[in-house]
Amino acid sequence: MAVEGRINVRHEDVFTQPVLLLSVSAVEDFDKKRAGVSDPQQRDTQTGLRLWSVSVLDPTAQEGRREIKVKIPADVQPVPPQGQLSPVEFEGLQVIPYLDTNRSKPRVGIAYRAAGFRTGRTSAKAA
Repeated sequence: MAVEGRINVRHEDVFTQPVLLLSVSAVEDFDKKRAGVSDPQQRDTQTGLRLWSVSVLDPTAQEGRREIKVKIPADVQPVPPQGQLSPVEFEGLQVIPYLDTNRSKPRVGIAYRAAGFRTGRTSAKAA
């Protein structure tokens, strides 16, 4: 059977060098926000948990694409283990391929989901 939807991957398979945490913020549901709902935060469709966007800096990515966002479902906002600009690793990482038709020429994009994050290694040699 072919793989469909979310693909489970290991952190080190996607991020070959340490990534640095930039921020953690709520993912807003734009329709709820426009409608004036008091709590416009997006919810995970499978669990109903709030969705949080974790931005990381990937030094190996192409210039202009080094900031990567990974969505994490959780009741409360995840707290960086060592604060901002510290290395993190994602637990339960998934890649989700999709067709991005919001451009003049459609392209395949990748979204990221994770169960959580932890303090990361500071060098690839530690792996």
